[in-house]
Amino acid sequence: MQFLISLSNIRSKYKQYKGYIKNSGFYFAGSFLGMIINLILNPFIALNMSYADFAITGYFTSFNSLLSPIISFTFISYYSRHYFLLNNSQRERLRNTILIALVWFSLAVSACSLLGIYLYFVIKHVSFPFFPYALLSISAIFLANFYTFKLVDLKLKREAKNYFKLSLCQSVLAAFFVILLVVVIKGGALGKMTAATLPLFFFALYDFRNMLSKWEFDRKFFLDSLRFCWPLSLASMLSYFFSGVDRAMLEPLGDVRQLGLYNVAVGIASYLAVFNTTLDSTFQPDVLQSIAERKKKKTIKLIGVIMLMNTIPILLFIVFAPVLVGVLTFNRYTDAADFARILALKNITESLYYSMSTVLIGYGLSKITLLNKIMGTVISLGLFKFLICKFGFYGAAWGQAFSFLTLAALSMLFLFSKLAMQRIHEQKS
Repeated sequence: MQFLISLSNIRSKYKQYKGYIKNSGFYFAGSFLGMIINLILNPFIALNMSYADFAITGYFTSFNSLLSPIISFTFISYYSRHYFLLNNSQRERLRNTILIALVWFSLAVSACSLLGIYLYFVIKHVSFPFFPYALLSISAIFLANFYTFKLVDLKLKREAKNYFKLSLCQSVLAAFFVILLVVVIKGGALGKMTAATLPLFFFALYDFRNMLSKWEFDRKFFLDSLRFCWPLSLASMLSYFFSGVDRAMLEPLGDVRQLGLYNVAVGIASYLAVFNTTLDSTFQPDVLQSIAERKKKKTIKLIGVIMLMNTIPILLFIVFAPVLVGVLTFNRYTDAADFARILALKNITESLYYSMSTVLIGYGLSKITLLNKIMGTVISLGLFKFLICKFGFYGAAWGQAFSFLTLAALSMLFLFSKLAMQRIHEQKS
């Protein structure tokens, strides 16, 4: 009898979470297949790229966290925040407004960013060549805005199947260009960065045409998005000081081999982000909706599920890192395993921080997000400077893990304080 009751409960739970399971399957399949494609390609990339190639690509990629938020101005966060608060016609008008803003606004900021990097290279006497790597790096960031916007729109609509198709197409096209430009033509760092940019160009054209229903620009939406997004954009730019500034601090050490190994480890550890991306794609709309409906217990439960399911594969990777790194690099860069183990921990602390960041955005606390990042940046810079001076490249790896842990702790502190103040205010009134 108890067995039948348990079986009935399982069926009931399955029906309750059937939508989650189905959508999660599509999100995971899209991200997982993309990861598998990259994992298959990784050994061939390792065979056709030198320490210097990895050092160059990793160095320029590190600027993404600094420049991407200002180029996109986090307009997509504004769209996510208001999606469930608007009717269909308002959503369409907002979508069109953001798409147009992403063209002219982001293009102008991209040009300014390119000039800024050039001045930095001149002032700091950076040893790596500026052109064409900086141009490719900025172009990829600009073009990625449209692809990312399309994915977010599909997530919010809960069109998991279309999300899967788009993700898979992007992964396949990117793999084609990697094989052509890195493995066949042997273009090294130039081929790798070009292969990352070209697919985004085609998808930017497709996504813009697919999403823009009419050429309309709502000035009110745009001005309101600027007010909402500038703290988030500035806060996101500060992410550079948690996962990108380490490369800028390590470059003056002049050890190209170690920097190459470090960037190999960064690349391999980044594959683990597929789990958090999948979970975020599955649960983010529900987290935002639970906040909009003031269901705090549901919000906490969803974040707990995200963290648990994200941590398990990361811990398994840490245990088997030497073997996995050897397989992924044809045993050419096995010395990167220790770096990869440490950097894998960053995916756990980063996942916790971004979950808390989603909650802050859901509550409309964009300025608190900025204050949190400013305080965290000061602490992070101190950590990186101390750890790199004491432990070199290993210190930089630990700095990434600790910096995001600091951010997560500050986010929780600010959130709980704000909610407590709101509760006191409600009781008084």
